[in-house]
Amino acid sequence: MLLIAAALEEELKTGLALCRQTQRISHGKISAWQAERDSKKVAFLKSGVGPRRAAAALEEALQVISCSHILVIGYAGALDPELKLGDLVVAERALAFSLDEIDHDWDHIRLHDTFELADCEGLVKTAKSAGLPVCRGDVMSSPYVLGETVHKRILFDRFHASIVDMETAALARVAASGSVPLSCIRVVSDEAADSFLAPFSYDPAARFSSRAKKLASAGVGKIYRKWKANTSIARKNLRVFLEGYL
Repeated sequence: MLLIAAALEEELKTGLALCRQTQRISHGKISAWQAERDSKKVAFLKSGVGPRRAAAALEEALQVISCSHILVIGYAGALDPELKLGDLVVAERALAFSLDEIDHDWDHIRLHDTFELADCEGLVKTAKSAGLPVCRGDVMSSPYVLGETVHKRILFDRFHASIVDMETAALARVAASGSVPLSCIRVVSDEAADSFLAPFSYDPAARFSSRAKKLASAGVGKIYRKWKANTSIARKNLRVFLEGYL
């Protein structure tokens, strides 16, 4: 059985809406469902945002869901300046970085995990068949929200990752420990030059009070409206892909 995982419920609903006979899976704290698509059973998992939450959710889900493959879907920020809003990226590898424990700043970052992902060719073929803009690349999983263009540029220049999210590498680690193949396709919801999420970005040199002030001055409502407009475009392409894939 295929297990589709996404951080947000609205991402997950792009797939759930295509299925029938949906049933909630009751186990512990996980938010998971089982459904059918053309007589095939498909499981869905809301992993939550961030690496720790996502890893814990998948670990618990695999206790009750017997799956042969995991597909990670959802939004991502572009690191590659060539990528545009709505482009799909099939991840060949999931990377994870961290800041140095002593020199805790963006000049001292290191790559600490790399995972090879499955079925890249099949995902690209499905997207192309649906007429969607798609490419292959690496996904960088960050423990923090990344909205500052300078931070995106650092990650792209140093590690050559195409997109950034907060969950895929953590999910890949759990999948690997259980010997379950994991694939990932994400759709760009903010471009490399976009900075509207910058007020949410983590800056180790900034105090909490200054970050809160920055967020207040930016206007949460304005940021939310921009985010919703972008994800509306991204979600349409994700749904078209899943219609063909499922």
